[in-house]
Amino acid sequence: MDPWSAVADEVALEGLDGITIPSLWIRLQDRQPKFHLKLDDSTKEFIWRSLIGNTDLKFYKLPEEREDVVLSDRFKDVDPETGTEIPKSFPTTKKDVYPVHIILENKDGIQGSCVFFKERTDITKHVRSKSLTALVSLEEALERYGRKLVVVASQTVRFRTLIGSESDPDLKLNDDSYCVLERVGRGRWQGELQSDLHGCAFKTDARKLHYMRKSLVRHGLVTMQSHVTRLKSGQQQHSILLLLNRFHVNRRSKYDILMECVSNILEQLPGQFATLITVKEQLNLNEGTCKRVFQYMRSSKLIEFCQIPLEELDPSAGPCTTTKGTKVRVRCLKLVKPYSKKGVTDDDDYDEDEEDETGARRGAFPPESRIMEKDVLSQAYHIVLSCGTKGIPKSGIGYRMNVGKLESRMLSLLQPRRAE
Repeated sequence: MDPWSAVADEVALEGLDGITIPSLWIRLQDRQPKFHLKLDDSTKEFIWRSLIGNTDLKFYKLPEEREDVVLSDRFKDVDPETGTEIPKSFPTTKKDVYPVHIILENKDGIQGSCVFFKERTDITKHVRSKSLTALVSLEEALERYGRKLVVVASQTVRFRTLIGSESDPDLKLNDDSYCVLERVGRGRWQGELQSDLHGCAFKTDARKLHYMRKSLVRHGLVTMQSHVTRLKSGQQQHSILLLLNRFHVNRRSKYDILMECVSNILEQLPGQFATLITVKEQLNLNEGTCKRVFQYMRSSKLIEFCQIPLEELDPSAGPCTTTKGTKVRVRCLKLVKPYSKKGVTDDDDYDEDEEDETGARRGAFPPESRIMEKDVLSQAYHIVLSCGTKGIPKSGIGYRMNVGKLESRMLSLLQPRRAE
């Protein structure tokens, strides 16, 4: 991408709110791949003139100055072994320079979030002539407007930048889903955590945001990765990291790779099981690392431990009975289901889940005791009824009734039929 296209790309990614000139310099300095031009005064003037000459861009004056964007890297504190983000400090909540204000059902087809959409003033004709030349220099524009001056890309350019060249340009998104996509795009390579979106940015229920996100996943506009953060309390918060396709990076921890390795070893063996000693020898790792890998796989229900009589494994090996006459048993690993790299599915929501230091998961829905005199379908119906207008996901029904995914899915599917 040439430098002028890169500049327009940064403007488009900032969304309907637009970008101030000082924030544009910050974005260009942080751009990946690296912006090749040195941002000295001469280059900045050339960039200003390229913005003026681009008819897909407009210039607006805000009613008040906007603070510069503050960039952070969520991945610099990620433990490479476990893949958990462990922040070195826990700063107070920073001010959001782009507060969410969804533009609903605009007659001109404008979509996005902009807090001063009605209050800002179009000053394009004051900075651009009809021949697409600059009426004012960059220095004059900053003296006159300061941080009230923002550059905004057209609806078509913003949408195409977000969905990419491979997606359908005629695709229609509702206003809520578009704003989620816009927010994720503004995050660039950092993306957005779904827990931050519903808790801080959109200030909405996690279930509602799930449906706002669902159409983006269905149309292949965003990718999802599980993301674990160590909270100040020491608990682990599981969330979903959303990224535009163009910014997707497949990040895998050391244990993630080792889990796949163990799965592949077991999958190739008859009966898909092996002795613990055999697997450890093939991994060639220390005892502590092996133990943690096996624990992770067991908690993910990928493997199970079992003890098999030695005579069944190798009748010719040593004594097969103890001095007390009992059979010698060998500890083995059995593959329950193969490791999958597909990551997070659209039905998986970790935002409401936290773990303590022992790894125990705390769900958003407390489990209920099973009433044996009442059928499970009626119990599931009353759980849904008790949740009122907010409703409950099928995973919540499964957790509260202490049943598996398949059972909770069937209970959810049968509810409309029961209502009839």
